[in-house]
Amino acid sequence: MPSPSLAASRYYKWLVAAALFCCSTINYADRTSITALFTLLKADLGYTDVGLGALGSVFLWSYALSSPLAGYCGDRLSRGRLIVGSLTAWSAVMALTGLVSSQWQLLAMRGALGIVEALYLPAALALVTEYHGPDTRATAMGIVALGNFIGMMLGGSLAGYLGELYGWRTPLVVLGVAGLALAAIVVFLLPWQPGEAVARGGGASFPRAAGQLLRTRSFLVVAAAGVLTAIGTWIFINWLPLYFRENLSMTLTTAGLFGSSVVSLSAAVGQAAGGVLSDRVARGGAHRRMWLQAVLIACAAPMLLAFVLTRNPYVILTALVLYSFLRGGADLNLLPLMTDLAGPHRSSTAVGLTNMANNLTGGLGVFLAGYLKAGFGLEGVFAGLTGILLIDAVMLYAGYRLFLREDLCAAA
Repeated sequence: MPSPSLAASRYYKWLVAAALFCCSTINYADRTSITALFTLLKADLGYTDVGLGALGSVFLWSYALSSPLAGYCGDRLSRGRLIVGSLTAWSAVMALTGLVSSQWQLLAMRGALGIVEALYLPAALALVTEYHGPDTRATAMGIVALGNFIGMMLGGSLAGYLGELYGWRTPLVVLGVAGLALAAIVVFLLPWQPGEAVARGGGASFPRAAGQLLRTRSFLVVAAAGVLTAIGTWIFINWLPLYFRENLSMTLTTAGLFGSSVVSLSAAVGQAAGGVLSDRVARGGAHRRMWLQAVLIACAAPMLLAFVLTRNPYVILTALVLYSFLRGGADLNLLPLMTDLAGPHRSSTAVGLTNMANNLTGGLGVFLAGYLKAGFGLEGVFAGLTGILLIDAVMLYAGYRLFLREDLCAAA
């Protein structure tokens, strides 16, 4: 809990964003680092490609099914307490994962990780909405989202390096201990009492809050756009390190580094730039965020065709950088649009609902990619995402033209 003088500072809202950046970094490092260890898991625990796909899907599905209730809790309880509690719990689960000795134990721990991590993101993004108005909201969310990509990059790199030296268990334990240390720090930085937005939304039942959101056409468009983007995002997160290992003959450390850093670093820069650009575009009306998102996704989609058009690793890496940068900038518009449509008292519930949809379909995509790998290769799976992204862009533009402005006026 922060001191009264710190909480009253005009800079406190940026301190909240910085603290959540650190939490997001650990969050995504923990959930994605295991993908850099797939080769070791095949050798030690006997996983097949389909089994590795199931490993990713179990996390995503448990995360998804827990997200609606987690989001509702973020609109009724202290968001700071939920964040610290979730960080502590998932770090403990992560450390314990390094002690398992069988496939089913590892699957169970990944499922548990999904449940406790689900409490974090809805509360974190709702806390940003509570402290940041429309003029700084996307920028602050960009800072928090930047942590996601830095976490993917550092988690994959660290896991690949430590895994090659000490085996797959060591990086999981190291990341878990790091998360527990961070929890001991942020407990003194995040607000401990429920804010005004929580008090306003505290009387609404979950069915009522969810029903109001699901009757909003633009919210459904935003949610569907998130679903289509999530399919590609999670397929890359889970399978790109193995693609570099098997198709480009990289070492485990290099595959972990490139498989996480190429997408994560360029997407992080795209998110940071996209947050500032989104706030600038929104000065002419919040509805323009959806137009910007549609344009950026339409530009990103063709980049993935490089996987089937060439075997040149430099061309593929360049295409991945451009794709990730554009998609990162596009994705950043989802969050402020969602909170504008939901309002601060339902923003955590909105994130919880969209998290459920994103991760259910993302988990299905990860599993299907493992199944389709034998017939089409990972390069074919990656290139096939182009069509999904183009559908995403058309749907967003239609929502922008047809009813977004009307729905934003109704939510104001």
